[in-house]
Amino acid sequence: MRKIPFITLILLATTVSALGQNLYQKFDYVTVTGKVMSRGGDPVVNCMVEIRTVSQGGSEVDVIGTGSRNVSKLNKAGWGRTDEKGIYLIKGIPSPGRYLVVVKGAKGFKKTQIPVSVDSGQGKAVTVNTLVLDKYQDIDSKTRKLLGKSSKLLKKGDLDGAEKLLLEANARNGNLSEVHISLGNIHLKKKNYKDALTEFTKAFDLGDKSPALCMTSAKIAFSMKRFKESAEFIDAFLESNPKDLMGLYVGGISYFNMKKFKEAEPYFKRYADIKGSENHDVNFLYVYGMTEDALGHYESAADLLNKAYQNGWRASPVFLETLANAYLKQKKKAEAKVILKELLEKFPEFDGRKIAEDTYNSL
Repeated sequence: MRKIPFITLILLATTVSALGQNLYQKFDYVTVTGKVMSRGGDPVVNCMVEIRTVSQGGSEVDVIGTGSRNVSKLNKAGWGRTDEKGIYLIKGIPSPGRYLVVVKGAKGFKKTQIPVSVDSGQGKAVTVNTLVLDKYQDIDSKTRKLLGKSSKLLKKGDLDGAEKLLLEANARNGNLSEVHISLGNIHLKKKNYKDALTEFTKAFDLGDKSPALCMTSAKIAFSMKRFKESAEFIDAFLESNPKDLMGLYVGGISYFNMKKFKEAEPYFKRYADIKGSENHDVNFLYVYGMTEDALGHYESAADLLNKAYQNGWRASPVFLETLANAYLKQKKKAEAKVILKELLEKFPEFDGRKIAEDTYNSL
């Protein structure tokens, strides 16, 4: 089977497209709904949820990462409390607009926020991705001072000094995910990728499932061919980013490389559904096609593999044999014969040539 080249993952800060601001625009009003859960998967009941206005009327703003913005100066557009299932409904939110859904002051949990874009034509209800709350941890004053000093050293570029302080903090309290993330970042800067993954995994196991951590860890694990781990990180990433194309692609290829084709197929299908008819990436077409072939879905396999071939996938005896066989399984003799002819003309010698010649002559 042809080895699939890994496309380097790049984490990019995205921006919401500008729609043009109109100060005299007439707003519609929608209901914003969602769920608040603990990292362990339990609903957070009777939790106050606020919606803060970033902008209205569609002006361009940056998409904000979870927990990264001071919201004290952002006006409240609405608020409500979660029910026994952790679900909230907040009515009367102006559309269009850009907002932050904010949870703060939930006893025993860290404050959390998530961006939501409300555009015209979305309907009367907008569903927000689930807000996942991490447990709040008390940190003693000595450990907090060590973390503060290490942060300053990191900003100055003193990696060894920062690492020494972080290791001291970790010896005092080994359950702080932020310590392991900082240590992982230091190892990344030093290009010690194995050690970086070890630290990021510790933070992950302690409950930190932030998208940046999950995607970065998946990237490292994949590059080290630790596909089981890359799939685990990507699955956590997709919980909060279910339509992310790179996440779906890497998730599918991780399972593909483990030869878990049944598990890989849903990722590729969701990728194709989101990308639509615009998708002509030959790597994607190939891995999706080979997955379908392995599952015995010969019609879709032939379609995908043929598209990959027509769009530039390099021919090989195994590839062309697989494509011809997919046509034969459907009793599409004419199509199979065309592929077999190319196989025999392009490759004078290969294992199984006699069988291919006999099959070609029988069609």
